Amino acid sequence: MREPEPTPADQWSGWETEPKPPAYWPGLGNEQRQGGLEIDRKVTKAVAGKLVGLATDADMDGTFERYGNLDSIPNLHWRLPGDLGRLLQGAGALTRLVWSDLHAEVGMAGLLIERASARYDLVESPRLGDIPLSELAARMPGEGPLGRVGQPSHLYPKGSDPLELAKGTDYGVGDMTAAKAVHDFSFSTFWLYGNVPAYFDAMAASLVELANTLPLRAQDLRDAPWHGEAADMAQGALRQIHGNVTSLAATAGTLSAAAERYKEIVYWCSANFEKAVDPHRGGWDEFWDLGGTADSRTRSFLGEANNAFTDIYQMMPKRISEDLPGLLVNDDMTAGLRSNIDRLVDFPELSAANREWLADNKPLLRAYEKAEQTYG
Repeated sequence: MREPEPTPADQWSGWETEPKPPAYWPGLGNEQRQGGLEIDRKVTKAVAGKLVGLATDADMDGTFERYGNLDSIPNLHWRLPGDLGRLLQGAGALTRLVWSDLHAEVGMAGLLIERASARYDLVESPRLGDIPLSELAARMPGEGPLGRVGQPSHLYPKGSDPLELAKGTDYGVGDMTAAKAVHDFSFSTFWLYGNVPAYFDAMAASLVELANTLPLRAQDLRDAPWHGEAADMAQGALRQIHGNVTSLAATAGTLSAAAERYKEIVYWCSANFEKAVDPHRGGWDEFWDLGGTADSRTRSFLGEANNAFTDIYQMMPKRISEDLPGLLVNDDMTAGLRSNIDRLVDFPELSAANREWLADNKPLLRAYEKAEQTYG
């Protein structure tokens, strides 16, 4: 009897949410061959075309449109589910950016390998070089991943954004009253608008498929055969990309589980609040009732739910990161960013916004320069 195939959840649950290249990669390590360049140009070009296809054929448009709208979450008196809901939807926007960066990077890897297969100077000049983003966009039908983001995201090629609740905020329910809760529950169907769990679930599944495919294409390159310094560089880039694919799959899968649990708690609270708390009963009825006041019953009810929302927050990743090779970086991008930084550094006085911009973009310039030094 055959073992059942692992589900996407079986796979992403074993991966880390921070980018980490796999220990083994086809064509690297013990599989690296000595003796210089060896290449079957026709087969290598065909494999490169399949890598480009992984980017051009990627389709999450419908799921992106359904995931929800940040503006749809109202300001609630009950702070924890309100802020947690906004955090989950903000994570949807961030994962979309990283998803697009990933697919654009895979597509650019394919273009660079495709061009390398036609070059006859790989021994003297093994670096892969760069190709304008417009050439990648031209290969993408309609609104491909690059078309959605225009330029790479602010996280590209190495960056992260926090996924944390505001520090110092009191997320207890000590100031909640029955009236405030009644008001909040009148909006409960909008606390997590859109099919957010399905959005994250679809993203995780698509990334698991990509993670399973990339090593196969790397093996195809090794078997083409394609060996030498340029091949090692390309395989190293694909290995690094793979580490980002698995980390985003684990992140999206974890967020799917968190969002699903969030909706379950919201629905349960909304369905049971009136019955459990009876928020409109007061006066002499409460005087003779040892069950407390409407406000005290409200705080008791919400306190239990607050613990469940806290558990959700604890299971979530606390940041969304990418650490890509930087194949999209080109000379113009690096020179433009360096010029903008140099211009600001020379200013005698800087605004807080400009100081923040410099703090964010100096590390970005170093990442650009590293990519240029590595890949040309």
